[in-house]
Amino acid sequence: MEGKSIYKLNIQQWITGARPLLFAIFFILSACQEKVDWELETENELRLVVDAKLTNEKRAHEVKLSLPVYEINGISRPVSGAEVAFHDGDQYIYLAEDPIRPGVYLTDPDVQGVEGKTYALLIQIDEYEFWGLARMEGLTPIQYPRYYRVSENPDLYELYFGGSDAPSLMKLELDWSAVAGYKELPDEHNHAIIFGYYFSALTVDANELFASNHDHVRFPPGTIVTITKESLSDGYQEFLRGMLSETTWNGGLFDVKPGDPFTNLSTGAIGYFAVSSVLRDTIVFIP
Repeated sequence: MEGKSIYKLNIQQWITGARPLLFAIFFILSACQEKVDWELETENELRLVVDAKLTNEKRAHEVKLSLPVYEINGISRPVSGAEVAFHDGDQYIYLAEDPIRPGVYLTDPDVQGVEGKTYALLIQIDEYEFWGLARMEGLTPIQYPRYYRVSENPDLYELYFGGSDAPSLMKLELDWSAVAGYKELPDEHNHAIIFGYYFSALTVDANELFASNHDHVRFPPGTIVTITKESLSDGYQEFLRGMLSETTWNGGLFDVKPGDPFTNLSTGAIGYFAVSSVLRDTIVFIP
């Protein structure tokens, strides 16, 4: 990619140049559930990092494109001028590059994915084409975390996840900045985020069971808790397990050999195209 300019193509040029690829993807999306094996004929020389997610929430969805970083603590370079679209088997949803964030591409704010549909992500940069496929899985109702008191003076509590009835990602955002005695503290002392990962029972990782210890989040009554539950497909689970094994779970009893996590993207691209159902609720914690 060094020394190669990345220019913005118009939509018609992109559709014309990508017609064979789009036809193949349309065939997959329109076919029945039986397995179809096919190979993309072109092999990209460009390496592209893709961070993309489409959910059932009505909002502007993001696709982030950048070049790989090969040095420790290196800074990734955003990729501008790409043509990016989603396809649901019936229509194209085009994304426009954010004028203030290079390499970040956004849908219109009223875009909303549909549970049960399979979506394609299509990317063109110069003569390079990349694609990914993902299905939006359904989601069971939120199972609220449990809590227990860890201090009486001051009155503080901790939350813990009791499990999930389906593969999912749980995210808890805690805010106790409006509670008396905590209002004047900096954000890092009255806000916290907690993640919980629930993978398929048949794909439990040793590092999931023996992950290294993390900081405990203690908070007072009156804390505002925003709970987000996100569905995980089999491929998304595998991608997250690979990421966690090299980051959050690294340092446990069973480490893994470093390498690129699982991806659902075509040759030359790394990262993941996630398509998920999302549920969200906000409560005020009162024990």
